[in-house]
Amino acid sequence: MTRQNKHILFLSLFLLMTSVMDNLNSQNKVELLSGEVSYITGQNVYVKFGSTQKIEKGDTLYTMKNEVRVPALLVMHLSSMSCLCVPIGDNTFKVGDILLATIKEKTVFPIHEKDIIEKDINEQALSKVGDKSNRRSRRSDFSGRLSLSSYSTFAEADQYNSHRYRYRLSMDAKNISDSKVSFETYLSFTHKSGEWDRVKDNLSDALKIYSLALKYEFNEATSLWTGRKINPKIANVGAVDGFQFQKQWNSLYTGVVVGSRPDYEDYGFNPDLLEYGAYIGHQSKVTNGFAQSSFAIFEQRNAGNIDRRFVYLQHSNSIFKDVTLFSSIELDLYKLEDGTDKTELNLIGLYVSLRYRFSGKISLFGSYDNRKNVIYYKTFQNYADEIIQQSSRQGYRFRLNYKPIKYMNLGFSAGTRSRDEDPRANNTLSANVTYSSVPFINASFTLNGNMMQTGYLDGQVFGGRLSKNLLNGKLYSVLNYRWVKFDYVNTSTQLKQSIGEVDLSYHFNKKLYMSVNFEATFQEENNSNRLYLNLRKKF
Repeated sequence: MTRQNKHILFLSLFLLMTSVMDNLNSQNKVELLSGEVSYITGQNVYVKFGSTQKIEKGDTLYTMKNEVRVPALLVMHLSSMSCLCVPIGDNTFKVGDILLATIKEKTVFPIHEKDIIEKDINEQALSKVGDKSNRRSRRSDFSGRLSLSSYSTFAEADQYNSHRYRYRLSMDAKNISDSKVSFETYLSFTHKSGEWDRVKDNLSDALKIYSLALKYEFNEATSLWTGRKINPKIANVGAVDGFQFQKQWNSLYTGVVVGSRPDYEDYGFNPDLLEYGAYIGHQSKVTNGFAQSSFAIFEQRNAGNIDRRFVYLQHSNSIFKDVTLFSSIELDLYKLEDGTDKTELNLIGLYVSLRYRFSGKISLFGSYDNRKNVIYYKTFQNYADEIIQQSSRQGYRFRLNYKPIKYMNLGFSAGTRSRDEDPRANNTLSANVTYSSVPFINASFTLNGNMMQTGYLDGQVFGGRLSKNLLNGKLYSVLNYRWVKFDYVNTSTQLKQSIGEVDLSYHFNKKLYMSVNFEATFQEENNSNRLYLNLRKKF
């Protein structure tokens, strides 16, 4: 069977199942839990909730893009109030972005979201922190998810054609046979058509093990993890291959970590990259919400030599009503100069954000970021999305959200960054307006615009998006169009693109989900199409 026939078969099965399920009618009650992106590191996004009691590993978190609910993150790990996630598709995030978890009682989605009220963390007081009644009893529980996807690019120039396939498996076995032992894993296998020899030459280049660990609970407050695991308490450190011990006393917690870092080239096991450290933190309820602080110190080595020694501090609180503060600082303590080891304090990362909700209709968010840019190795972004992300990654950011009337939301954001290495300042300005209940068609419509100035181009991206739930909410459909114009300042080169997109997401039942995304890019030379197919099974 040819590759084209496989895609046709895949789409035919999708359409067949859609028609079969068209006659099913049911109602759906959905509870929406609101969380906030608190940290981003490498390929992971750290989302904080008031409580994660009703969220499961493998669940999908949604971003409200102007009140349009879009699948955005896959939950990998859970703590009492945090989720460690990986992005779905080409979604990108900033600290402070709001994510939603849907808690479903039945198997279908609502037709549309009319009255969603985004709740900040300070509106979800951590009522369960330190409450013994909230501690999970030692009972066996198992959950998992298998995802199959293909991503294909079809261009006029054959050298740009590519077909990528990805298979993901996540499992979480808690208290196996009602014991003190738990197990978790998250695996991803990716390969390109015609490049199987690369997989055989280096399996680690295709197989990514993000989590593979065993946990032993000595008691409710003391635990030991062994294997590869990302610890939400020290998410900025990333995955650790080794041992992680943690002890908690009511609102105070501390831990010790000994192991190695994944290989920086293929994410495989590399015992030469030894690392060890310790952390301590405190979390508590306050009048208006919560307060949390943590401090970690780590040393990382490479073949026995000191590679890096650093400390990390993080603090967030909602002490004042309607105000949420988040801050993080990362400082290097080690420097090698002229072959001589030196202990020197060097600030390499500072991030501060403040969100203030004036009322239920208007909120303001501001941040300052001088952290190093995150490198994404495996994303499916188109060129326009990548430019927008890079131009707004650092510096000062401001965002205003306003809901003047029911169903309508207005958003404005601006940012600026000026560094010595930049040929000129990076400035961004964006605006959007959404009406979430268009008369007669019962759909959501969004107009948006982005203007940017970077060190090497001036750009404009304008677009419109229409989304609607069909078939009693089981089929989520999106039509999207963007017009792109980039003028390169040092040359006479100009790029103009028209990008059209059709996105269909179908839930057969509570455990089976499928999505089809088609994107067409038109420009003067080398038009291209992209097709993304995903089938997900929960068990």
